[in-house]
Amino acid sequence: MLLLGGFVASNFIAARLSAPVEKLAVDSEKNRAQRKRAEAALASTSEELKRSTRYSADASHQLKSPVTVLRAGLETLLAREDFKPEVYHELSALLHQTHRLTGVIDDLLLLSRLDAGHLQLESEPVNLSQLIEEWLDDLGALPDSVEVKIDKKFPAELYVAGEKRYTSLIVQNLLENARKYNRSGGCIRVAAHKKNDEVVVTIGNTGPAIGCAAQEHIFERFHHSSGGTAVSGHGLGLNLARELAQLHGGDLRLVRSDDDWTEFEVRFRVAQQAPSRAAKVI
Repeated sequence: MLLLGGFVASNFIAARLSAPVEKLAVDSEKNRAQRKRAEAALASTSEELKRSTRYSADASHQLKSPVTVLRAGLETLLAREDFKPEVYHELSALLHQTHRLTGVIDDLLLLSRLDAGHLQLESEPVNLSQLIEEWLDDLGALPDSVEVKIDKKFPAELYVAGEKRYTSLIVQNLLENARKYNRSGGCIRVAAHKKNDEVVVTIGNTGPAIGCAAQEHIFERFHHSSGGTAVSGHGLGLNLARELAQLHGGDLRLVRSDDDWTEFEVRFRVAQQAPSRAAKVI
């Protein structure tokens, strides 16, 4: 009887203990199946993103050749002297549009490289103050430029870590926006200073404010926010500027846009060592 009772008790205990183990095995199999489905979905999404990136890059490359041919033809026509003045005006406008289209294509190519993770920076000390000065000098030469006052406050030599052409592109996009969305007789204010291990740049301008609803989307690609003006744009500048700023280890954000004032802030990493004066002379 004791042996029989012990046998029954042991079977009962074994059954009680085996139930959680069996449940754990079932749950483990379910988790394995879910993991496989998640991995398959991730691989599919990754492949779709690669295809989309390749398509953008290929399409951009294909567009460059006809645009170049079109621009050359317009320049040849402008060199003739047997057209009426209004014809020259139309040809000049078309030529300007080819330059805009080239800018869009270049931005798309750069964004496709960013999406694919193929854009590698060759970091070096870049004189941000010099870049800002150069682009401020160029603002007045841009088409349809309005008369604005330039207010600037930054040291003559403020070095950041980055690649010069991409750092320059960030500054260019922000300053061109400050000019495009300004008003005649308005102001552009540029300030920069070093704060700990960062360089903080603020670029503000007078003009119509960006609506509250639009502010949430201004860094999205192909988003247009003209603040109620008829200013044209392709909606890539701010997105590209922020992507490049983040690639440099910094960031770009909208500080405010209200009461006739819009201001952006971009941050860069401070260059660990500025070029020596001897290297500058060379």
